[in-house]
Amino acid sequence: MATRTQVEAKIAGINDGGNNTAAEVRDVLSNLLDYTENVPFPSVQEIEFFHFWTDDKPVLDKLQNVLWYSIKGIKDQWINLTFNIEINKTSTSATSNASSNVYAFPLQDKDLKVIEYLKNIVLLNEPSVRFLIPYTTMLNEQLIDYPLSTSIYFQENNIVFDFNNNLMIKNNSELGIATGKATSSVSFHYPFSGKKFK
Repeated sequence: MATRTQVEAKIAGINDGGNNTAAEVRDVLSNLLDYTENVPFPSVQEIEFFHFWTDDKPVLDKLQNVLWYSIKGIKDQWINLTFNIEINKTSTSATSNASSNVYAFPLQDKDLKVIEYLKNIVLLNEPSVRFLIPYTTMLNEQLIDYPLSTSIYFQENNIVFDFNNNLMIKNNSELGIATGKATSSVSFHYPFSGKKFK
């Protein structure tokens, strides 16, 4: 293998007077090619992409609500969750003046490995990030869109949607959400090594 010094010396040896033979030029170019093909690129972090998704069959929660999901990303760095959720039956259970606006959907068996990919990116087993999603419901025979504050997190083998955020000022009790649907996408990039901020 040619070294950089050898290639530079041969380039410098090319005569500007036009008396270079084709063989000399070929030799320099061959050495240059040999050098560039054999010098390793700077080492880069190994990148592992992943993608888990419901195919044509969605997952159902205990109330038979429906979720389609696509989870893709780069291991230990970033994930994107795109989802379509349909809440057809809301929970009537309540504790401490709070309705249960928490819906847990099981991951498909073929997608359980995603938990290993997520554990260094997002906090598992608890809502840590809250954001708004566009939620569509029917009121007086009209479709209404409104922003719904939501936390999405991963618990054991479930994707959990936590809509517990709407409070009635009168008695500080939580409002239940209406039946409806939402399609949205959210990215998780957690550069804080799993630290929880208070």
